[in-house]
Amino acid sequence: MIRIVTGKINSFKTQRMIDLYKKEGKGDGYVSLKMMLKDKVHSYQAQRLSTGEKLPLVVRDEFVYEEFPIGCRIGPYLFNQLTVETIIGEISQMIRKRIEPIFLDEVGLLEIEGKCFDPIVRRMVDSGLDAVFSVREDLIEKFVAKYNIKDYRILRN
Repeated sequence: MIRIVTGKINSFKTQRMIDLYKKEGKGDGYVSLKMMLKDKVHSYQAQRLSTGEKLPLVVRDEFVYEEFPIGCRIGPYLFNQLTVETIIGEISQMIRKRIEPIFLDEVGLLEIEGKCFDPIVRRMVDSGLDAVFSVREDLIEKFVAKYNIKDYRILRN
């Protein structure tokens, strides 16, 4: 079963995913933690649910630093290629080990356009394993169509 945590921007979708993981007491995956600098988004860290380990995932272009390996971009946000590859590799292992549910936060336009986490989203859906994605409500129809998802449940925030 695919579950989609949804809501508008800043509607606590990530917290809902963390709460689901804790409540169910099983599974694994990644959520994206927003880091603010005053009233502006500075960056996002990817946090693995089972270990709490955090990796630099996204940085706003005006705060980018020289060692940041850019993998993909949407608007002013630059994705760390090494972190994207690490997450894809770790979720691939979760799929091989048949861990359920697998959580992946902030699936959006990049994936719908075939970029960034698209390959692992496809593998998660095709695996038949239980998965939980967070997707903004204005992108749900495109997300479901892109990955040909038939059996899903919407969890509105």
